[in-house]
Amino acid sequence: MRKLLKFILLGLNLLVVLALFVACLSGYISPDKWWIPSFFGLAYPLVLGANLFFVVLWLIIRPRYLLLSLVAILAGWSFVARFVQFQAKTSEDDGIKIMSYNVHHFRGKGKLSQKQTAIEITRFLKEQRPDIICLQEVRLRKNSIFNLAQTVEGLDFINHYQFARTSSTFGSVTLTRYPIVNMDEVRFENSRNITIYTDILIGTDTVRVFNVHLHSYGIDPKDYSIIDSGVSSEEDLKEAREVGSKLKAGFQMRASQVETIRAMIDESPYPVIVCGDLNDAPVSYSYQQLKKGLKDAFVSSGKGIGRTYVNKLLSLRIDYIFHSPGFGSFNFQTHDFRHSDHLPVSTELIKKEH
Repeated sequence: MRKLLKFILLGLNLLVVLALFVACLSGYISPDKWWIPSFFGLAYPLVLGANLFFVVLWLIIRPRYLLLSLVAILAGWSFVARFVQFQAKTSEDDGIKIMSYNVHHFRGKGKLSQKQTAIEITRFLKEQRPDIICLQEVRLRKNSIFNLAQTVEGLDFINHYQFARTSSTFGSVTLTRYPIVNMDEVRFENSRNITIYTDILIGTDTVRVFNVHLHSYGIDPKDYSIIDSGVSSEEDLKEAREVGSKLKAGFQMRASQVETIRAMIDESPYPVIVCGDLNDAPVSYSYQQLKKGLKDAFVSSGKGIGRTYVNKLLSLRIDYIFHSPGFGSFNFQTHDFRHSDHLPVSTELIKKEH
């Protein structure tokens, strides 16, 4: 009986090691070519947790087998670092403070109205005083809720801004204290998402800032109920398949979008800063493509668990700040400011001396 149990546990352990390997592969395989690894990448924290469970289990009952999962975890430690950091990197020197925030149409949390939420967010920006602000899902249509021109006038440290509408109602906004010398936008086929880039003159240097908002999973509250309660009937199974189809479509849509942005980053004549809501986890094709040749500010100078999307069922890091290696990142922060379904992130960049 013990021998049978040992073989069952070893078999399960090998399966979760394989799942960890497939999850790590997800960043290097386009979902358009093979979408299955993307699901494993999304589930990476759970797969990692299963491997940690086996490390502890074997340590207790048969230590020599703990190497199976331990080696797998250590071999992919760089992936673990995308989710959790243990040592912040700080600096007292003056840097360029960058902030990215998906404001979720100012729908906010709790009982605040959209107008009140917009006021609270503006107050937060005044307190933080970033030099460059990238906002996504900004409600631009009704000035009674959020008047962009008046907001900029009220932010005494902001002198220039760029906005682009994703629809007649919403859009993305980049605000900065520095002069804007050029700007453009990238629209994606069959999607209301948008990316804007802004060439900003900082001293004598021009930096290209990408404000990115990629396609979402399209998961609604009804879908979350299936995730929460599980499948217990034919109808639940049908709905679960629909959720899976939405996830698959989201993976594939973002793959196309991120490849477009990646080409623009590669063509940039200037150092780049890439901010925004990727709607994808740190172990994903979207992340891997955008990060290529760049630094992840959270990995460089953050501390703790880097979650930025807060939901009663899901808690993920999907908002990022990447930058060219010519900058050093310090004082990364995920702000516990809960007036959206996202949390704002910020970092300070200091140009490296060559």
